[in-house]
Amino acid sequence: MANELLVQAIEETEARRFDNQAEERRRFAQAVHLCPRIEQLDRKRRDDILAGLKMAMEGVKPEGIEDSTRAINEEIASLLLAHGLPADYLDPVFQCALCEDSGYVGDAPKTICDCVTRRYHELLSGEEDTAFSPSFERFDLGIFPQVPLDSHGTTQRMLMAVLKKHCEGFAEQVPVGKLNLVLYGPSGLGKTYLLKSISKRVRERGIQTLVMNANALLNHIRQAYFARDEEVDQPYYNVPLLLIDDLGTEPLWENITLEQLFALLEHRIQQRLQTVISTNLSLEQIRERYTRRIYSRLMDVNHSLVLQFQGQDVRLTPREE
Repeated sequence: MANELLVQAIEETEARRFDNQAEERRRFAQAVHLCPRIEQLDRKRRDDILAGLKMAMEGVKPEGIEDSTRAINEEIASLLLAHGLPADYLDPVFQCALCEDSGYVGDAPKTICDCVTRRYHELLSGEEDTAFSPSFERFDLGIFPQVPLDSHGTTQRMLMAVLKKHCEGFAEQVPVGKLNLVLYGPSGLGKTYLLKSISKRVRERGIQTLVMNANALLNHIRQAYFARDEEVDQPYYNVPLLLIDDLGTEPLWENITLEQLFALLEHRIQQRLQTVISTNLSLEQIRERYTRRIYSRLMDVNHSLVLQFQGQDVRLTPREE
């Protein structure tokens, strides 16, 4: 499944190039409709370039081609502006400036572009990044009640403000700072929203992230474990920031779940790669379910920041007027 999604991400990039070419043809037709002179200049520019290439192949150094092309480009830009279009309206169209929608960057051997990796990670997580995706900016403290949680008068809203600040600080420090961030507590308290807000902030800083539900993650790990005849891509091992949501909902397969989860966490700690985990389990339940070996990796004060969520399920709490 993981390999199929990577192929899909690459194919989507290739399809984007056809869309780009169609948009380039549409823009050219519009520009020529407004100013027929542009078509004449474009034809002359192409004829000059072809003539120059032919001369070069015959061992003759072309003279004046560069100056002629520059002059034509300047005239076309001027005509576009004169007819209400941007000067770069006829430039090549692409969504990714890094690979120009080829999907690959660098010299041979080329590597997959970050835009393909981002799309691959979206497909793996099952969610697309949109303007309405969870973010710190859209995080609404007003949905949390002002009910005191302790004898000191700390309310759920006050606690969430502190937890949000910690999560935002973690996101701003990636790729340095604590290696693990554990968000734990009952459901409906905002753990998943903050986890995804961290991912969005880190992506905005140009760092790759991968959000996966624990069940989906362990399914991929299991697939790789049994795929003896082919290599299955496992991006969760080396992505700079891995975010595992809802740990504890995945089935415990004997000799697979615990061993593979431990191997994943240990590898990421050794490589100093950061991991965020959310879970509805209590600390005691984490220790019982995942053994002391995994528990110690997650709770090591030298590597981990552990945040406890408390209060009422906001999905069941009436909003204050």
